[in-house]
Amino acid sequence: PVIGAATGTSLSVTGSVTASTFISSSQVTKTSNFTVSNTDYWIICNGTSAITVTLPTPSANNGRALNFKNIANQAVNSASSNVVSLYSASTQSVILPATAGSWATLVSDGTNWVIMQASSDYVV
Repeated sequence: PVIGAATGTSLSVTGSVTASTFISSSQVTKTSNFTVSNTDYWIICNGTSAITVTLPTPSANNGRALNFKNIANQAVNSASSNVVSLYSASTQSVILPATAGSWATLVSDGTNWVIMQASSDYVV
């Protein structure tokens, strides 16, 4: 079947369409306190001391995912208590424990950043 015609930034479709989302972003490595940018998706933390992260405003990033990996034995914390733990509905500031190899995926629910999945050593 004819899919349609693409003009500029719009696409006209006749018939059914299957689409998937693929996020293409290179990893960034952080060694000290930082603010997550609009293009950060894969974030590796390698600090010599605890790292404080300023996360984007959840309400402006509903549905956005951020992936953190810790390759140092230093904690990774949010500058705000806007992270919902993997094991409860309460908010906290801990993103990753001070354990090399720990990782977590955070997704904004429009109010907070919710830890949706994490490494098996995630115990906070």
